[in-house]
Parts: sequence; structure tokens; C-alpha cells
Amino acid sequence: MIMRTLKKYRTALTKSRLFFVSTSLGLLFASCTKDVEYTVENEGTIYMAQSYQNVAAVTLFDIDSIQDIYFGASYGGLQYPGADIPVSFEVDESLIATYNAQNGTEFIPFPASSYTISGLQTVIRAGRADSDPLKVVVTAKELVLGQPYMIPIKMVSAGSGSFNENLSVSYFRIDSLIRRERDITSQGTITVSNENNGGPTHNEGSLKLIDGDLATKYLTQTYAPNMWFQLKFPSAQIFGAYTFTSANDADTRDPKTWRLEGSNDGSTWTTLDTRTDFSFSERTQTRRFEFDNTTAYTTYRVVLVANNGASIFQMSEWRMIQYY
Repeated sequence: MIMRTLKKYRTALTKSRLFFVSTSLGLLFASCTKDVEYTVENEGTIYMAQSYQNVAAVTLFDIDSIQDIYFGASYGGLQYPGADIPVSFEVDESLIATYNAQNGTEFIPFPASSYTISGLQTVIRAGRADSDPLKVVVTAKELVLGQPYMIPIKMVSAGSGSFNENLSVSYFRIDSLIRRERDITSQGTITVSNENNGGPTHNEGSLKLIDGDLATKYLTQTYAPNMWFQLKFPSAQIFGAYTFTSANDADTRDPKTWRLEGSNDGSTWTTLDTRTDFSFSERTQTRRFEFDNTTAYTTYRVVLVANNGASIFQMSEWRMIQYY
């Protein structure tokens, strides 16, 4: 930042000493014979550093832990304040509509349940350039994936000093909520109720259902309603999504209606997700299915209630997705 760079290079100059000061126009070289104090146009003006373009863009992850967004005020120029400067802020959600109109965006306010603010008053202390930081504590689980959010924080006073109106509002915004995920399907052991006639290691056996290759598939010639395929993990896991990938042949062999279940003993099952009358729109197409679950299970199975009418069942890939 220009102001901080200027302060970094501010110095008392002695006879015949060459010096330079970084400016927005380049480098200024000079030689002098006595100490010189330099000032700039906005010396002593209070501003929000987060008001600069894109500085307030926030990346949040959809995880259980809370995440902090910091804000505060800064003292412009080459000097430092000689006395403490109290600074006050407010959250002004009315600014969102204007921001959207000017930028062609569709931000909405953060839900009240999704954040708390440590305070709206702080101090730029004497001899310092930046105020004591304030923070917004965000609980990302209260936000909806795909929805852009914004918290406009506005500086409303800076003691008896002046502040820069153009740099007095920080639009803290989330353009997208990032959900961290991992595919740990390979850690599980697959078994099926209806195996391929050639066995699990056949080129269309059940092992092909989780081999990570969309060019292969699992096929059983003995399809029957309520057949199942399952993954058992070494330790209990919590999953939040899974994917199915359609195979290459006739869509009458595809899954149509099913339920995903979890168990820790192999006999008592909890239904986690149900899909009815589903259809793929093309071959080797991957579709994602998300579900709500906070319980860890060692075994997850898909009970295939119905396929699309064939006497054969096929599917290219089944993957289990974990959020963290």
C-alpha cells in the first residue's frame, strides 16, 4: 500500500546524502543538506484499508469451525497521530442494493444467525498507523451454497479528524462458499448382493463399480428389485454426498429408484437419502446427490428398488464424498 511504503522510507536526511521516496508516480531522487519533513495530500486522513478494490473479497469454507474476517481503520500519510483517535463503524445493509445496481450483482445480507461482530468501536493509538483490529466471526454452516452474501461495514466517525468518504465502506462479500471435500471411496471394501456371472474381478464385475475409471462398468445379469451394493470402511465415516455415473449401454439398465443407507452393525440400517424416478440424460454421465447426515457409519449401501425396466443392471461408477 502506498501510504505504508511512504512511511517505510521516511527518514531524516543528512548533508550530501542521496535519498528517495516511493510515490504513485515513480521514484523521486534528491540531495539535501538538512532534515526535511515530507507530507502528502491526504496526511492525517482516516480510511479503511479494506475499502480498496477486491481487498474485502472473502473466501469461506463450508466447515463446522468458525472463521474470522478482520477490519479496522488506518491513518493516511507519512506521519503518525500524536494522540489516540477513536473510530466508530456501523453495519449498513441498505448499501447492498446500491452496490448490486452499480455492479450487476445479486448479493444479499448475511443471515443474522451466521455472524457476530466483536465490536464497532476501535482506536488508532498515538504513534501507530492502524487501529486495533475488529472482527466478524462467521459460521459458514449457516450459509447456503451458491448464494452470494455481503456485510457492508461503514466508518461513521473518526474522533475530531476527517475521513476519506471514498474509502469509508468495506463491502465484505462472499461470491461463493467453498466446500472442502475428499473422495475416500477407495478406502472401502465393496460387496454386492447380485454379482456379475464372472465374479467380482471380471471385466464387468463389482470391483469395476469403484475403480475410478468411467470407461469400465459393473453389470449383473441377475438384476432383481431391492438388490444392493455396499462399501464397508475400516472406521466409521461421515459422508455428505455421493455420485453415480451411468454406463455405456442401454438406459433401461440404469438405476431409477433407490435409497442410501448407513449401518454400524450390518443389520440395523438408517435411510440417509432416497431418489425416485431418476434418469440420466446421457451415457457415462456423472450425477451428484447430496444428503444431510451427522452420524458416522462403517457401512454404506445402496438398495436398488428399481431400474429402468431391463432384466440386467449396470453402472459405471459409485463414489462417496466426504466434507471436512
